[in-house]
Formats: sequence, C-alpha cells, structure tokens
Amino acid sequence: MAASHAPSIADRRALLLLLDDQDRLMLCGGCCGGRTVPQALLSADADFKDGATQHLAERFHITNPNFGTLYGVHETRESDCWEHDHQTVSHVFIVRISAEESDSFQAMSPSHARWRIDELKTRHRDISPEGVTLLITGYVEGWLPDGPISLY
Repeated sequence: MAASHAPSIADRRALLLLLDDQDRLMLCGGCCGGRTVPQALLSADADFKDGATQHLAERFHITNPNFGTLYGVHETRESDCWEHDHQTVSHVFIVRISAEESDSFQAMSPSHARWRIDELKTRHRDISPEGVTLLITGYVEGWLPDGPISLY
C-alpha cells in the first residue's frame, strides 16, 4: 500500500511590489540578465503582512508602509512539488512609496531600476516572478478588484 506523501511548507515569501508616485515599479537586477521584485523569506510562523512590514523597515527604511488594497496569493499544489519535495506559499503585496523612498531605492545599487507600466508591458518576460506585470498593471489601471487575487 502506497503511503500518502504530504510535502511540508518550507518556502514562505512576501514579494514586494514597490510602486512610487509616478507608477514606477522598483526592480532589483537579477542573475542571468533578469529583474526581480524585492522579497522576504519568512519563517513558518510569521504572518505575511507582518513579515513584509519588518523587511521593509529593515531593508528599505520604510517604517509605515502604505499597502495597496489588492494583493496576490500563490501556493503550489501538492502535484507540483514532486521535484523539490516542498510547497511554496507567497503573498505579493503592493506598497505605495514616496518619491524620496523611490530615489533611495534607486541609489542603493546600480542594478536597481524603476520601470513604468509601458516598459513593464513590453519587457514582462525579463521580470521574475511571472505575473508581476499583470498584477501591477491591473492595480494601476484599476481593472483588478480589491482583495486577494489567486496567482496560479
């Protein structure tokens, strides 16, 4: 009789879509020529929003984050975990930042960039994780409803 395999949730992340007053998304230079959004690896017992808030304060000196009303939720299904033997759970938060915070982010590293919606749309394949462009575009253009959005 085959034993049921239930992978443990080992990878929990808060992905942070930092969006400035000019609707530019903050991106970190990634390996292999790609770009990614800032993200925080969370412990098993951490609340996603609390973990995101703590990471924003420690890493970007954003002490009172202005979270958007829309956020993405992604959880791999058990059938998707056959190779890595663990599930991943991510919450994708949109955080409105000021012009000063945007300038500070850009100054942190020469690999950081700020892309407008039109650039995100034309270069969406250069951004990891997939789906970031769709989520941020829907938020900025107003065609996604408030609340949690499943990202599968």
